[in-house]
Amino acid sequence: MDGLKRLKNLTLPELESFAVSIGEQKFRAKQIFKWIYQKRLSDFSEMSNMPKNLRAALSENASISKLEPRRIIESSHNDAVKFGFLLDDSKHIVESVLLIDGDRRTACVSSQLGCGLGCTFCEKAIIGFIRHLTLEEIIGQLIGINDYLFAKGDRLVTNIVFMGMGEALSNFDNFINALSIIMHEDAFNIGARRITVSTAGVIPSIERLMREDLTIGLAISLNAWNNELRSEMMPVNKKYPIERLVDIAKRYHNQTGRRVTFEYVLIKGVTDTDEAANALQKLLGGFPCKVNLIPVNPVSNVNNSVQSPSDRQTEEFSYKLHDRNLAATVRKSRGQDIMGACGQLTMYYI
Repeated sequence: MDGLKRLKNLTLPELESFAVSIGEQKFRAKQIFKWIYQKRLSDFSEMSNMPKNLRAALSENASISKLEPRRIIESSHNDAVKFGFLLDDSKHIVESVLLIDGDRRTACVSSQLGCGLGCTFCEKAIIGFIRHLTLEEIIGQLIGINDYLFAKGDRLVTNIVFMGMGEALSNFDNFINALSIIMHEDAFNIGARRITVSTAGVIPSIERLMREDLTIGLAISLNAWNNELRSEMMPVNKKYPIERLVDIAKRYHNQTGRRVTFEYVLIKGVTDTDEAANALQKLLGGFPCKVNLIPVNPVSNVNNSVQSPSDRQTEEFSYKLHDRNLAATVRKSRGQDIMGACGQLTMYYI
């Protein structure tokens, strides 16, 4: 955009290098960092603890513009808000969701435009992969959600899940750089225990995450109880089958001390049977993990024969897993009335 340096695409060390490159001392970078992420400013002239000549130079050479929320849709249940952010230099709008649960404010953030994995129960399968979101675009969603909460007089985001559009671990560098900002005490100051990344099970990316030696939560989309069914629902399984996912989950737990969550979509008569419960016990029994049960949400690429089990049937399946010594919880589908629940996020053009 106009040749300006986009500061929200820089990590703090990169911002320090930029400050030095324009003849400033390194400490100015941390001041800018705080103004951008703690105060969420978009105008250098308001950075009152910096010299006027520096603010003027920054205005001429750099940009800290915000993503524009083109639409904000609030759930009738007051537990979810869906945002559609306009991307800079693009005609695309990307969606993210604020989930409200007691004192918790969770931002469900997107990391890609579209998704190339083709999971049949997900809206993104229609779109396919378009491109990775930049660091600025990932962090920009969080800034926009915090702006919304601040305007409401509410507390700011407390938790973050990379469970929006796209496979975050496939946009690895921007994802890791986003974490460095999200976790920094001079930015969002959100700890690793309050951050979770979801993956369809791209094992090399999980191994790469493990080399970063972080302790963020890991959620693996399992969604089926055998390889034949999972490959049908999730083509990525043909390359990274269930047995390898269970193995990497054990390794992740051993390294980080955190139990991996297996996300499991419930489809009536398909994934909620006694056979499924028995198979899950054999797969997941014997090591610390969690099973997050998600009744399938309506999406446009799923045919009418795919049905979600009733609330009672869902609870009964969770009891079956408990009886088999598996820790299972039912995820409440917040935001379904605004197409903001699991599998429903999408992107569109202005």
